[in-house]
Amino acid sequence: MPEKVQRLKVQGVCLDHGLEDPDPQIPYELKPISAYTQKPGVADLCHMLGSGELNQRSAQAAAWHLNNGMSWEELANKRIEHLVGDDTPYFSRQELQIAYKAAEAAKERHAAREKANKKPTESLSLSAE
Repeated sequence: MPEKVQRLKVQGVCLDHGLEDPDPQIPYELKPISAYTQKPGVADLCHMLGSGELNQRSAQAAAWHLNNGMSWEELANKRIEHLVGDDTPYFSRQELQIAYKAAEAAKERHAAREKANKKPTESLSLSAE
């Protein structure tokens, strides 16, 4: 059976700061987040966005923080340059406050899942002496 091509409108975030914006003319392939990054909390953050717990703008700031190591100060100083008029902040103060809380919650969810998935013997280090 031939593969069907479908158009989907989804909310997402860029996981790598500095990449070009997505182009609707280019076909994209959906992949599990784990195939792209293993950084703690990133998949949890994306789940929060997809389930409606988090708005896209705050999710974007948190994603760049978690996946690219951008500091909250760097994110607060990020600007949109306009052809006419003054530059404006890329993220509002409120978006960054929500992003901070979301990033912390995502890391906590990741840690709790990791702890629950570990068997007691997996945390032991054995050496042959």
